Amino acid sequence: MVVAETIAGLSAVKTAFDMAKALQGMHDAAARDRAVIELQKEILVAQAAQSALLESESALKKEVAELKAWDADKQRYQLRDIGRGITAYALKEGMQNGEPEHNLCATCYQRHHKSILQPETRAPGMTKTLVCHDCGSALYLSGTPHPDHFKNRG
Repeated sequence: MVVAETIAGLSAVKTAFDMAKALQGMHDAAARDRAVIELQKEILVAQAAQSALLESESALKKEVAELKAWDADKQRYQLRDIGRGITAYALKEGMQNGEPEHNLCATCYQRHHKSILQPETRAPGMTKTLVCHDCGSALYLSGTPHPDHFKNRG
């Protein structure tokens, strides 16, 4: 997309330049006025292409910044067995930075998203569960899941 916008912008600038050169030799006022209008159109096309490029650049810079921030934050976690063969990402020793102990959803972590698992007690069955409210994962730490637990799950 960026390459196409760049080519379109350069093409519009070249066309505008060629038209401006042609204006120098025109002596007919009506032809010159038509050429000026066409030149203005080409300038607008070039400006639109430049604007699109600037928007793309800004979006790419934002994405790079988010990826760098995620890469730095994800280094604070490691995959651990939190019981019953269930895995989640937990803070590494000494990486708390003032945060309380918590676990991240492994599914969301793999999608480059930080989602803290929330403890819940579910009835019937009184299961102790860690739930991801972003992707809907439910990790049963104790008890047996009941079919009602899966109703209304997003």
